[in-house]
Amino acid sequence: LDEKDRWLDVGAGEGQAVLDYYAPRFDIMHPLPYPRRKARAVALSIEDRRTPRWAATAAQLADGHIRYLSGRTLREYHGDELGRFRLITDVAGGFSYTRDLSRHMETVLAALEVNGEFFTMLSDVLTAQGGQRPYFDPAAYLTEIARADGSSADICSWLRQISCVEVHCAEKSGWQPPVSTFHVRKTCEHTAVPLLLPESFEAGTPPSRRFRAAH
Repeated sequence: LDEKDRWLDVGAGEGQAVLDYYAPRFDIMHPLPYPRRKARAVALSIEDRRTPRWAATAAQLADGHIRYLSGRTLREYHGDELGRFRLITDVAGGFSYTRDLSRHMETVLAALEVNGEFFTMLSDVLTAQGGQRPYFDPAAYLTEIARADGSSADICSWLRQISCVEVHCAEKSGWQPPVSTFHVRKTCEHTAVPLLLPESFEAGTPPSRRFRAAH
């Protein structure tokens, strides 16, 4: 990322990821042979959890270089309000909590520029390789997708059905509960997300959800 780019962090909490990006330690850990000019960043959270560190960092930067928005989910913002982004990150944010996974992905992709990238994760899900048992509930993963015929599908396979994207999936080795990571790159504007119908939702941190493919 550089000064031409914009970054959106969904489920930002205290805005820690943005603050770490602007901290001097980031430049020490990721040295460049020339002065680094950093991207503009927007931290998005349901609750306003800003700390004095956020206020101090924002005061040191040009007006509007970092923004903190709260009170609404990503889907509740109109496209013109947020603009478009080169990078969207979501660690235990909307992708983990939404009741409508298809609409959430539509919103994310609409907010991405072409060649923009989305990085996210889920805990305790069926992987493309299969084999592992659910971690919390022996009968169900935290997020499940059923095909139209009722058979189980993994999140990665569903993401790869979206048009105009490239998808890379990986598992975090040794993490408990198991964590799967997803990297989605938007390759053109004509994205189309396969429809998932919500079947069940049980509140939690994160919630337990089940979706069924419409077709």
